[in-house]
Amino acid sequence: MTRQNQLNDKAPQQPEPQSAISEPELVGTSISEPELVGSSLPPFPPAPPMTSLPWAAPQGRRRKRALIAGAAAVVLLAGGGITWWALAGDGDPMDHVEVSGGKLVTGDSDSFGDGEDCDDTDDFAYNDCDSYGDSDATTYEFVYKITNKGDEPANYSVLVNGFDEDGEFIGQTYIGTTHLAAGKTDADKGEFDEYVNLEDGHDLSDIKTVKVAYVERMALAN
Repeated sequence: MTRQNQLNDKAPQQPEPQSAISEPELVGTSISEPELVGSSLPPFPPAPPMTSLPWAAPQGRRRKRALIAGAAAVVLLAGGGITWWALAGDGDPMDHVEVSGGKLVTGDSDSFGDGEDCDDTDDFAYNDCDSYGDSDATTYEFVYKITNKGDEPANYSVLVNGFDEDGEFIGQTYIGTTHLAAGKTDADKGEFDEYVNLEDGHDLSDIKTVKVAYVERMALAN
């Protein structure tokens, strides 16, 4: 072996060149999504058919029914069998009632004494000469007139309040009339008697004025 060869053997050896690492070839290959053929998942159930609810009528039919119902209501209100609560337009019933006068009546005294106007010949009872002549109880009497200013007969229920000379409330009583014809007047006497609940510390002799407190008018069909 020559000296040159010995030097070459002792020199560091260079690694043998390696071929370049190439990326995998994609030519002719494709990545496909996984196929569901033979999948164990159950199929989705079919959607139920769209059907209308049995109680929901079509829009056009509902509108027609509403018109028919409205027309039927108009016919009923316009018919001869209309009831009292369907009638209106007769004004404020408070204007149909008037109260006036008032005095304390004791023992056997007549409602109308000497010198007072009384009449047994008219249709009214409040001015009869012998009215309440047989009563022994003490009462406070007043005169009322109820005039039906509506277009149909009506019943009236009226509350009347009594007040003392200072305007303080003392008690309440009731008057009324039934089937009063249109344009007619019912005039009579009302009274506060021993059965009226009076405010504490008051008696019937304390009543000085009376006023209409409430009027209910019930119009009648016939």
